[in-house]
Amino acid sequence: MNNTAHPTLTHVFMPAKFTDDAAAQAAVKAHALRQYRDLLTELETLVARRAGAWLAGDRPGVLDAYALTLLRWGGFAGIDPATLPQTWALAQALADVPAVARVIERERLKLNVYQPTAA
Repeated sequence: MNNTAHPTLTHVFMPAKFTDDAAAQAAVKAHALRQYRDLLTELETLVARRAGAWLAGDRPGVLDAYALTLLRWGGFAGIDPATLPQTWALAQALADVPAVARVIERERLKLNVYQPTAA
């Protein structure tokens, strides 16, 4: 998650870091968004195959938190979390853990930040 999905999203939100050409920036962003979607799909497969309630077993942990974060960031990039139902369910379950719920409330985070584009 850290060395693939996370850096790929940088290309979506900051394509100007990689080129000063506007057309190339659009191409970098579009390509990275496709890659990010593919990476979230791979995460979806891993979440579906988990042995316990959480990614690392029977207790929530850092992997679950990172999965929630990456899915949430995908919403900012235009990826509907509902299209990844296993990961979305994991994120919602983690958000219901009392300590996590307190952080979400304290930080005023919205779990699903996806906004459909106007037709």
